[in-house]
Amino acid sequence: MKFCYFISKAAEAMQFPTYFGANWDAFDECITDLTWCPAERYVILYDYADIFAQAEPTQYQIALDILNSAKEYWEANNIILNFLPLNK
Repeated sequence: MKFCYFISKAAEAMQFPTYFGANWDAFDECITDLTWCPAERYVILYDYADIFAQAEPTQYQIALDILNSAKEYWEANNIILNFLPLNK
C-alpha cells in the first residue's frame, strides 16, 4: 500500500514523535503541531508523488486535503508551509 509507505516516510522525514499513530488522523494532528521542529517556514518535497496518486487516488487525495488544511492552519499563524509534489 502506497498510503502506508507515504505515512511512514512522512513521519520519518518530519521526525514525528514516537506516539505518532500512523493513520490519517495522526498525520493531520502532527502536521499541524510540529512543536518538535519549530520554523518560520516549512517546505515538504514529495518525490514521485505520481506513483502514489496513480496507485491509490483516494488516499492521495486525502493526503492532499490534509496538507492543504495544514497550509491554511500555518498561514493563519503567519508561518508558510509549502507542499511540492514532484513527479518522475
